[in-house]
Amino acid sequence: MKAIYSLFLILFIAACDKPSKNESEAILITDNEELIDLYTEDQSDRTSGEIDWSVVSERDYQRQTRVLELLDSNKVRTASDFENAAMIFQHGSDTIASGLAVELMKKAVAMDSTRDKWLLAAAIDRDLMRRGKPQIYGTQYVKQQESDPWALYELDSTQITDEIRLEYGVQTLAQQKLRVIEMNKKQQ
Repeated sequence: MKAIYSLFLILFIAACDKPSKNESEAILITDNEELIDLYTEDQSDRTSGEIDWSVVSERDYQRQTRVLELLDSNKVRTASDFENAAMIFQHGSDTIASGLAVELMKKAVAMDSTRDKWLLAAAIDRDLMRRGKPQIYGTQYVKQQESDPWALYELDSTQITDEIRLEYGVQTLAQQKLRVIEMNKKQQ
């Protein structure tokens, strides 16, 4: 599967030319309904009470495979489509998926600069985390074991300012520290 992701990522980046002004005016493009459904299923799997992660992981894999097919057949076209696809790969299990989530979300933001950039920050942080590097925005919280308290994943606070964090819809460093305390209060 990693080989498929890698090949697709290379082909995807090479094919991401913006349409000319005439092409974009001539075609009314609507959001892909199947991608909306896939996104909704992805989110529903994560909010359904007791989560069986082995089942969810298999569904994630199936959704990612389908999104790759949609990307390959040029059925991912709008900023919302790219964002929905990015969220599905955000929940992937390896650096290929996390890298693709970053690229897809960058495409969504490039197509629509008014888009909420939180998912881009989260995708960048998760990709860094999966690569064993410190995150830079501060969107990833972890537990070493199920019974352990929540902690902010390792953070390089020198790379991004709080002003940029806020621009991307991420909490400031001080707010992140308070959030960890609140998360652990809820756990008790």
